[in-house]
Amino acid sequence: MKMKNRLTLGMLALLVAAPASADEIDDRVRAIDDNLSRIKDKLDGIVSDSSSSDIDSALDYLNTVKSEVDRLKSLDPQSDPGKSMVYYYPDYISKFRESAQYLKRMKDAQVKADESRLHERCLEADKNLKSFMQNFIEKKDPNGVSKISDEAEKVGRQYSDEYKRLQEVHSDMDRARGYARYFSESHGRWSDVKGELHDGVSDIWDRWTRRMEETKSKCQELAKGRDADAVKDALAKLGDNNRVRKELTEKLNQLLDQTASYLSGAGARTGTSEIDYALGYNNEIASQLEQLRNARGEDDVAKRMTDVWPDKNKEFRRSLELLKQVKPQQFSFDALSTTCKASEDQLMGTAKNYLGNLDEADTGIKVLTEQAEKAANETRQQLDAAEKRLGEQDRLLEDSKRFSFDDGRWRTVRDRLHETATAMQRHMKTKLDESKAACGKLTQGVNHPDVASALKTLRDRDLLVKTTLERVAKDYEDWKKERRGLKPGGRFRQESADKLLQAFCDQDEFQIADRVQRVADEVASVMGNLQRQYLDRIKRMVAEVEKVESTKNPALKAEANRQKRNMNAAYKRLEDAGNLGILRGRNNPKINMYLENGNKKHLALQTGCTAMEYEIPGGRIDCVNVSDGSCEVIEIKPNSPSGRSAGEKQIADRKSVLEDLHRNNQLKALLQRCVKDGNLNIRYQVKYYEYCPVGIDNIDVLTEDADE
Repeated sequence: MKMKNRLTLGMLALLVAAPASADEIDDRVRAIDDNLSRIKDKLDGIVSDSSSSDIDSALDYLNTVKSEVDRLKSLDPQSDPGKSMVYYYPDYISKFRESAQYLKRMKDAQVKADESRLHERCLEADKNLKSFMQNFIEKKDPNGVSKISDEAEKVGRQYSDEYKRLQEVHSDMDRARGYARYFSESHGRWSDVKGELHDGVSDIWDRWTRRMEETKSKCQELAKGRDADAVKDALAKLGDNNRVRKELTEKLNQLLDQTASYLSGAGARTGTSEIDYALGYNNEIASQLEQLRNARGEDDVAKRMTDVWPDKNKEFRRSLELLKQVKPQQFSFDALSTTCKASEDQLMGTAKNYLGNLDEADTGIKVLTEQAEKAANETRQQLDAAEKRLGEQDRLLEDSKRFSFDDGRWRTVRDRLHETATAMQRHMKTKLDESKAACGKLTQGVNHPDVASALKTLRDRDLLVKTTLERVAKDYEDWKKERRGLKPGGRFRQESADKLLQAFCDQDEFQIADRVQRVADEVASVMGNLQRQYLDRIKRMVAEVEKVESTKNPALKAEANRQKRNMNAAYKRLEDAGNLGILRGRNNPKINMYLENGNKKHLALQTGCTAMEYEIPGGRIDCVNVSDGSCEVIEIKPNSPSGRSAGEKQIADRKSVLEDLHRNNQLKALLQRCVKDGNLNIRYQVKYYEYCPVGIDNIDVLTEDADE
């Protein structure tokens, strides 16, 4: 069965689109452009929408674009814009769908955040907490230390989890923003679509970051509980500086640990959110150091920290800012190798097209040479620019690694910073090296080995003809090997015939003629489709030979004529095979012969019966033979596994029904003659007749002529 699936898929791939009219192609092109315009309209002003439904609508239109492109592809357009749409748009559609889904994720997060009003709620809670604390400070109430701490912790717990979740969503938003802007195609109406997509991403991100800043200004501090600056100030006024210094020092160490944690693995991330968090903690460290300065008194440790750490914290911030500056460039080297491969594939496609057309050889030399040199120049420029960009980014990262402060918890922060910078350097260099390897041949222009070989072939007409004939000869040999699967004895022909035999021999007897005829038509349809595919394929090979048969070289001309003659003969043999064997479907005389013979055999076994098709509750008895006081009940079935199984069950059912009728005195007159001395005297048996064909040879042709 696996071989059958592989063979079927390979054959279906050979279908060739029928020629299409210019009007049909223009209709599809207009339909594609119209739907792209609808997508653009749906994305217009998305930031102001109350939901992401317009993005869903845009994706629905995208599905329509895909369907139209598929239909256009089936028309095989030979000129732009249709040709470009067929070649490029499937990739554009996939890329846009991915970016639009990330835009939808951003929009859904924005709507949810707008509805939660976290900033407004934090603002109100902060105002209430400050009023609560001020009441104790004005009264200089010593109980305020514990009460303020408890209240601050309660409020902090209330908003801490919600704010943390919002921070996590912010990281997701930043990543989604990068992926959503990945789509950058600008062919035709895609330019408008890309513009609206990027505008939507920017507008949603701007609105989101404004809300984040507003929320951070109140919620972040409020979520700290008793560690909030306002709470510490209030406690300091009610408590002593030793405890405040201890709390501030512990808080500074926590902030350094959190900073190191966010930088761990940041070198491999695509966005800057981890670095942004580290910059946020950097601001908090500066704030905590300022508070510690106000409470340091004569404490030597606090003095050293507040004298030295602020400047080091500024140095650290500069290193973080350098990391953030380089981060958008880190992954700009990734796509270069893919771009080179696409350019090389396009170049080889041009070569292949002209190698298959002898009359266009001179034009092919000119076009292929120009295209190869252009690709080489563009690729060299891209590699040079990438090399220069790598040098610039590498210098910035080396500068960021100058930070070397290792006092206390700063050591881990320094190490994570250096690891991040090194990972970014390594990634960029590796990707550039991969790009150089992938683009190496392309930079050689006409000296590209495959281009040089193609140009040599195009310049040598005899070599071009020889190459074409060798390629067609190989394709024809492959065709003949695969074609054997459709011939008698071939695997696919065998599987199709087996399916027909199963319809004959391995299923129940009811409506057998209808079933066999239906399966025969199905087998013929599948085989016929494959036959047409093989005919189309060999027709294309003949067309390839006809392109070069005008050669003046006698030997090559003879070879071209020989190939064409053999392939035309093979075409005729395959075409004629449609009227042979199982390819004829229900019109196959061998199938009809077996169906007719089966019916005759069934009737023959009923000849001489006292009663045929004798009706009793639950069915009809095929044959009843009656002799006073002794009878015979016979069921007639085809000699097949299903027939034998059905016969045994049916004869048992008949016996059970007749015995019940006898016990209840309900036997009809005919069967009452089977009763002797009060006992029912009936013999039960199943008679079988040969119905199904013995083998494939009995339903299909034995041989077909071999292809030369």
